[in-house]
Amino acid sequence: MPALFNYILTPSSKDEVLLDRPLPLSHRHPKHWIHITAENEEKLMFLFQKHDIHQLTIEDILNPNSRIKLEIFPNYIFFVFRGFHFERNQLTQKNFNFILTPNQIISLTLDYRDSIGDIIDQWKVNNKILARGYEFIVHKILDIETDHTLAITQKIEERIEHFEEQIFGNAKSLDISNVYSLRASLLSIKKGMLQNKEVLEDLEKIKNSFFSDEADAFFRDVRDHSLRILELVDSNIESISSALEAHIAISTRKTNEIMKILTIMTAIMLPMSLVAGIYGMNFRHMPTLEWEYGFVTALGAMGFLGILMLLYFRIKRWY
Repeated sequence: MPALFNYILTPSSKDEVLLDRPLPLSHRHPKHWIHITAENEEKLMFLFQKHDIHQLTIEDILNPNSRIKLEIFPNYIFFVFRGFHFERNQLTQKNFNFILTPNQIISLTLDYRDSIGDIIDQWKVNNKILARGYEFIVHKILDIETDHTLAITQKIEERIEHFEEQIFGNAKSLDISNVYSLRASLLSIKKGMLQNKEVLEDLEKIKNSFFSDEADAFFRDVRDHSLRILELVDSNIESISSALEAHIAISTRKTNEIMKILTIMTAIMLPMSLVAGIYGMNFRHMPTLEWEYGFVTALGAMGFLGILMLLYFRIKRWY
């Protein structure tokens, strides 16, 4: 994947952005799309010379942990949308920054993103999207990222189901830390998707200024997918909580069973130890000490007491 991915796109062309020149305010087509891989503040300030982009917007673009939000400025609208990447049980959050003006959309990321790269790489097919209006490019990116987040949530759900199978299948080894990691990932997704949903709702409020009525249904669809993700996340969090409670209950029951068995064994051994202790004393004169059958009798007495104790516990239904 390329380190820098900078393009200016129209329904009929795809050209690399010349980084030694400021970004154009307009193009030969009424609406166009510019994508920039943000490098540093100095470079962005140079590229945005003609756009009068606020310094705080530049800072938000360069901050990977910038809050998801929508801000309205006199000459543009800036909003941040969050996407997610999940690999090896690690969830990575990545911001997508958009600047909307009446004639163009500028998307900015800190590195290469597959969702944007795939659209641009197949521009001969995807240029029809921009021909309908740049709001459909925005929708396409948000829709891809939202569907990708849904796939991540479903993958986590599968792993939770596997964990539940291990619990009720009496698996000997369970990676509890992995489950807590999945729970933390779900909470991060929930937080991000709630904020994404707020941004989508704010976009709907200002759509008349920048988006066509035709695009309204498409953005509602993305919001509906966000709600589905939130419902699935809540369901998965509840499943994890239930699974952990079941695991604790089963572990406690097993521990109690083991302790009960050990207690019964100890109780049975006590009278046997008493008999052995009495006949192990070093007195010179003890009854039956010189008796021919004394040893066998002592063993028999210990065995009898053990059996008697077992029968008593059985009658009491202690095992």
